[in-house]
Amino acid sequence: MNPEDTPRCERECTRLCNDFAWTVDRCDYDAFVRLFAEDGMFERAGQASIGHAAIRRFLDGRPAGRTTRHICTNVRIDMTGPGTATGTCSALMFQAPAIDGAARPEPLPVSAPVIVDYADDYVLTDSGWKFKRRVTTLVFQP
Repeated sequence: MNPEDTPRCERECTRLCNDFAWTVDRCDYDAFVRLFAEDGMFERAGQASIGHAAIRRFLDGRPAGRTTRHICTNVRIDMTGPGTATGTCSALMFQAPAIDGAARPEPLPVSAPVIVDYADDYVLTDSGWKFKRRVTTLVFQP
């Protein structure tokens, strides 16, 4: 491995973690799917979605009208070879249900947060670093 590859890998894979939170919280599902390799896998609650089409189906099945915010921290990325890396990240997630028939109040009434850990495999593609595999593990729940 070229020593100059490590900082780029760490920077771009950390950006993937942040973009994951940003895109899902903004319901920008097209951008979310592009964070994954074509054959990438996203696992949540024991359900694996493999490939862009399956990941998009998972996202389209999320409840409408829900507001979420993911606060990501403790990102750790390690290159494992040329074009491959592993990583971990923790996230504090808040969500609020839609309020039917009412304008959205500010701030939203929020349920107790959950904390999840992400275990990641990354791959360098022609369009940059992507998630090859992201597995979500629930650590704390109310």
